Amino acid sequence: MSEDRFGQLEQKIDSLGKDLRQDMRGLRDEMHGLYSDLGHQMRVLHEDTIDRIKALAPDLEPIRREFKAADTELRQGIDRRLSPLENEARARRRPRS
Repeated sequence: MSEDRFGQLEQKIDSLGKDLRQDMRGLRDEMHGLYSDLGHQMRVLHEDTIDRIKALAPDLEPIRREFKAADTELRQGIDRRLSPLENEARARRRPRS
């Protein structure tokens, strides 16, 4: 192979290498843009899903009120029965003078 021919091949390979590097940079930039867009879409989808879950969740406040009322009633019933017993126990513990 002649020096001229070898030089032409070398230039062609260098040119192809430069073109390949430029194409790879372009692909990298394009992929970065797509990845950023995907991240944004995923965050929007996540927020939308959270909002939908909240919208479907039942209102637990009426149940909470029922439980609080039942708890209060139970405590009052226990107090009505326990207070006289505690008073009697205290009276028995007092030393008689």
